[in-house]
Amino acid sequence: MGLDPVNADPDNPANDRPHFLYVPPTNHIGRIEKEDVERATMFLPTHNAYFASYFTITGLHGLHVLGGVLVFLYMWLPVSKKVYQRNPEHLANRVEVSGLFWHFVDLIWIFVFPLFYLL
Repeated sequence: MGLDPVNADPDNPANDRPHFLYVPPTNHIGRIEKEDVERATMFLPTHNAYFASYFTITGLHGLHVLGGVLVFLYMWLPVSKKVYQRNPEHLANRVEVSGLFWHFVDLIWIFVFPLFYLL
């Protein structure tokens, strides 16, 4: 792989100034030893704070969506009707509360999506 001129000759004083025009790669061959490589990729959460936040927030959002789906599935199952018939006063607002949870997760996504996917 060809190196850019600044990295190919770091002791050259002409490379200390900024280069605004395109400078083609040199013919010097860059060699990277296996011992010098810590990670094979730089897109790991341990590498930078953005990716750590991205994977954490997206994963937490996904867990909350999964939890909401499981609650909705439970309410649609026949076993839920049996529990509701035994104690209707206690479970009267179960659909409303689960809907509020689902909309809260959706509201969080309104902020998470632009923050991580559009910026």
